[in-house]
Amino acid sequence: MSRGACDRRILFLFVDGLGIGPADAAVNPLLVARLPNVESLVGPIDMARWREGVHGARASLVPLDATLGVPGLPQSATGQTALFTGVNAARLIGRHKEGRPNRLLKSVLFKHGLIPVLCRAGLQATFANAYSTASIPRYVAGEAPMSCTSAMAYYGEGCFRSTEMFNRGEAVYFDLTGRYARRRGDDVRLMTPARAGEALAGIALGHDFTLYEYFLTDFAGHRQNMGRAVHYLVDVDAALGAVLNDYDLEHNLLILTSDHGNVEDLSTRSHTRNPVPLLVAGFGHEGFAARCSGIMDVAAAVFKYFGIDPVKYSGRPIRAELIKLPE
Repeated sequence: MSRGACDRRILFLFVDGLGIGPADAAVNPLLVARLPNVESLVGPIDMARWREGVHGARASLVPLDATLGVPGLPQSATGQTALFTGVNAARLIGRHKEGRPNRLLKSVLFKHGLIPVLCRAGLQATFANAYSTASIPRYVAGEAPMSCTSAMAYYGEGCFRSTEMFNRGEAVYFDLTGRYARRRGDDVRLMTPARAGEALAGIALGHDFTLYEYFLTDFAGHRQNMGRAVHYLVDVDAALGAVLNDYDLEHNLLILTSDHGNVEDLSTRSHTRNPVPLLVAGFGHEGFAARCSGIMDVAAAVFKYFGIDPVKYSGRPIRAELIKLPE
């Protein structure tokens, strides 16, 4: 296990398609699921409180605007690029873009992405998600399309975590447990969500910055499936509980946020324009949360936390007016 270069660390849990929705348990699974570990940080699940912001001794939760000031429904490619770089990707290409990043967005992720910039600055930054060992050569050869997170991780680390690393507890699949990988035929040892949280904490304690992506919440939202949505939220909460037990919040920071709304309102199968929650726990949570009002602010707050000037390590900015920088 590598050791971090800084005295402080960040574990970034990216939960796709998680917004702050209506106060209606008939359509909002956040009001149905039992989420004791989230509640241990910010109190009872209350959409009105989340929209106003919650500030406690251990954690802060603030709403983030995910619309990027562009008409239409927020989408994954532009939302994730904005979240992980501070560049207003939707304005850059003139629209919200769904799915995977195009060539221009990939160039933004390469130049300004959290993992590439932090790696260039000499920090240990990593993507904790596991990939099927058999699929990795296709990604490296450019034969398999990459998501924003995959592209950013590869541009920074130059590699992916494998099935074997998952079996050793050194990586976590996108579903936390590895069940989807086993269904595909991968030889994996299944994890419980809590065990996955322990693995994430272990990875994070060996790095300065660790990113993990969970996107089944977005799938459940598109399918308008309350049972699945509740199940996935409970799994994320169980993983969070294990992280809270093993990750030192006295000295480190935990972030949980999203790119756009979806699963919080099952009355529609599309994305929403709802704000997304930014949950920040641990050392310096108040200051970090205070710097963020939209998804573009998160990357700048990460760089500020580490004392990094991103321009120094990102090359020539795409367009300066589109980039959020630390003050």
